[in-house]
Amino acid sequence: MSKIKTGRNLPLATLIGLILITLVIASLFIYKYVFIILALIALLLGAREFTNQWSKTKNVPISFLLVSLSIIAMTISAALSGINGLLISYLIAILLNAFYSLFKSKKVDFSKIFWVTTFVISYLGIFGSLAMLMLRVEDGASRVFLFIAITALSDTGGYLTGIVLGKHRLAPNISPNKSYEGLIGSIIFASLFAGIIGPRFLDITSVQGVIIGIVLAFSGTLGDLFESGIKRKLGIKDFSTLIPGHGGMFDRLDSLAPNALMSFLLFGYFLGFN
Repeated sequence: MSKIKTGRNLPLATLIGLILITLVIASLFIYKYVFIILALIALLLGAREFTNQWSKTKNVPISFLLVSLSIIAMTISAALSGINGLLISYLIAILLNAFYSLFKSKKVDFSKIFWVTTFVISYLGIFGSLAMLMLRVEDGASRVFLFIAITALSDTGGYLTGIVLGKHRLAPNISPNKSYEGLIGSIIFASLFAGIIGPRFLDITSVQGVIIGIVLAFSGTLGDLFESGIKRKLGIKDFSTLIPGHGGMFDRLDSLAPNALMSFLLFGYFLGFN
């Protein structure tokens, strides 16, 4: 079986990725409120791509205004008021979504509008909110840094290992470029980084860091496969061409979204949620 090919411009993708990760890390440790703004911009760009693709390919009229306001409200509420603010804003968003879906149901089935809109609000809104919940605690900047950095190293490790050694496809019906060798590369890169660097930023042991790295490598890969399944359903390769070498912003959030949840739970378990 031939090696897995990615179809990406590797040098360009690497350069753009380094620029983005550097910008995010700098904002976290210099002035965390800049990170909040950057996070919201990324989430809204991803939401725009998602709503456009569903409207264009499946004729599902998702309201970008409703989705964007919901994401902003959930993220800001989580940053200011914690979990209670997140839950209240999320419930209000779902209620407004129900009214909107009912209003639009004369043209498109209610359930289709409601569930697709609920998904994007939940996927992006809760993802952003979990990052804000981590950022609220005393060592929050370090938690968010490690969550993003481990995810980036996991993606990079899987990407490079897949190119060099990838022969056995992980889920060919969903993502032909994913390989078992790439998954192993993700686990090695993520666990080594988390085990060595994690204790330098947080009060965790190397073993705890390795556990975090392994879990994030798996959950990030699952998130990538999940989004690949969505793109296959829509019949597209990428959600947009916004980021050279990477596709769209929504494409870049595939592994970060599930890893935000796992990082929130793991860091909370090892270090406390407050």
